[in-house]
Amino acid sequence: MSDRQPSASWLPAEFEPGLVSVVIPTFNRAELVCQTVRSVFGQTYPRVEVIVGDDASSDDTPARLEALRAECPAGVRFVHFGGEKVGSCNLRNQGAARSRGEFLMFLDSDDLLTAPALGQLVETIAGVDLAWGAWRDLRTDEQACTLSTPIMRSLSKDWLADLIRGEWLATCAVLYRREILLRIEGWREETALESDFHFNMQLGIAGATQAGRGDVVAYYRRGHPGQISESGYAAKTAQTQLALQLAERSLDARGGWTPVRRAAVAARYFHSARMLLYHTGDFDGFERLLIEAKRVDPAFKPPKSWYRWIATMAGFRNAERVAAVGRKLFR
Repeated sequence: MSDRQPSASWLPAEFEPGLVSVVIPTFNRAELVCQTVRSVFGQTYPRVEVIVGDDASSDDTPARLEALRAECPAGVRFVHFGGEKVGSCNLRNQGAARSRGEFLMFLDSDDLLTAPALGQLVETIAGVDLAWGAWRDLRTDEQACTLSTPIMRSLSKDWLADLIRGEWLATCAVLYRREILLRIEGWREETALESDFHFNMQLGIAGATQAGRGDVVAYYRRGHPGQISESGYAAKTAQTQLALQLAERSLDARGGWTPVRRAAVAARYFHSARMLLYHTGDFDGFERLLIEAKRVDPAFKPPKSWYRWIATMAGFRNAERVAAVGRKLFR
């Protein structure tokens, strides 16, 4: 595990060895959050506490959560709290402050765990700071429920650079050791649309070690109405940029830059620029993010040779116009 010393923290340092605390924020998802909690109640690993924070729901979420007490297995601690509108990141922090497990997991209120998930992740986390497993995307509509093939990551020793480039980890498939969480600042509401990305980047910058396994441990629901990842792309891009800026400051403060990390941050700015243009048509925003990529890594070049050639000869705007034509022709 990392040997860095803990800093002032957003959660208590004391814990019960072997206990897993599962923190779940929710808002107006009474049925879904009950399904999520039941998936935690159904764990084969016996040492679990479930902490649900309600973001001032206007449906019957509080009553449904209270009714779940009757289903809580013996030995499992179940707590729910809420009443004020504070946002999902603040609820995660408040839930963590109430937790007492050696390990923590953060679920959204539409995620589901497989029955052996926590036991498998506790086994995997031995000797490292965080453990992750495979997951499957779950899509549902009125007619059907579909599952993706299992999603795995291939992470190098510098997994922070991999994460920044796009090898993101579904937080519902990750178990964190409390000791490493004491070394970061917690969840930030101003990065809510990119909260998982910012949270895990903090851990990579703090020197966290990780290990993964191929077993499917979670189902990550996609496309549900009101899902935060379906929000406007301009706002999401702005929060990606903020998360990258925060990461840059931390890397500056810790002397954590390497050429590989500079290239990764520049590539993420470039990718964000392209996605912003694709989703919104904002050429000005596209060019501002290109400037950020070059600022971080003056040697940065787009990865595809044809794109580099067109950008060199005719500019980035025309390279994107050619890319747009290609998407239409080969869709």
